[in-house]
Amino acid sequence: MTRELARTGIPIIYDPDAMRSPARSGESARAPKASETTAAMIVSDIVSLGLSRGDRLPAENAMLADYSVSRETLREALRILEVQGLITLKRGPGGGPFVGALNASYLARTASLYFHLAGATYDEVFDTWMVLEPPLSAKVARIEDRAMKEAAFSRFLDYNAADHQSNEIVGDFTNFHTVIAELSGNRVLTLLTQAIDHIVVEHVLDAARGTLGEDDSMSHDHTEIARAIIAGRPRKAETLMHEHINDVVERFRARHPDRASELVQWM
Repeated sequence: MTRELARTGIPIIYDPDAMRSPARSGESARAPKASETTAAMIVSDIVSLGLSRGDRLPAENAMLADYSVSRETLREALRILEVQGLITLKRGPGGGPFVGALNASYLARTASLYFHLAGATYDEVFDTWMVLEPPLSAKVARIEDRAMKEAAFSRFLDYNAADHQSNEIVGDFTNFHTVIAELSGNRVLTLLTQAIDHIVVEHVLDAARGTLGEDDSMSHDHTEIARAIIAGRPRKAETLMHEHINDVVERFRARHPDRASELVQWM
């Protein structure tokens, strides 16, 4: 298989019946494994009981009785949820399964696997970033609660990159985009935007980690975007975010001229 052939990727289809109805060939579709069904029941209980991060799930014996499954099936179900970052499994006295957080980096990892297999490139990630975040910035700018926006963006106003280590700068730059996604009030947009932001940070900003503190263009961009959002100026916020993303992408292309056309790597 040549690299050019591999770049075409696996065909993208949408077939929601593939997992729940007989295939056209006459073969039965794969039924969910017992561990998958159990994992779904655990998730359903987490939601219905209103559990949140850090809450402890029932002990193993109680869960075995509640879900009427074998110990092996239960443990596999818990591992499925652990891999997705939805629970943490603590060992030793006082340990057990605890509810985790909805960390979009896990969504990004799964998405990057699909992107890689589909033959998607970083250029396509950049396009997606541009489609999502400028209008999202405008949406947040339309929020009427100015005090709330000022509090959310306070640490990004007049940010001086020279006062921070490179690792801190990368984290702060990521958090700026995270705040915008969270303030949108749309949980689907929040997760999707944060997943794309994560891929951009890990694959793009990370490549420039040592140069982020050399100029303050990014922090200046963030300050201006934050001020437009706080002032309730959606058109300006959208334009500034569009220019900011374009600048980040062009800087990346100038430093790494061949990487934008490379396949998205699975993290």
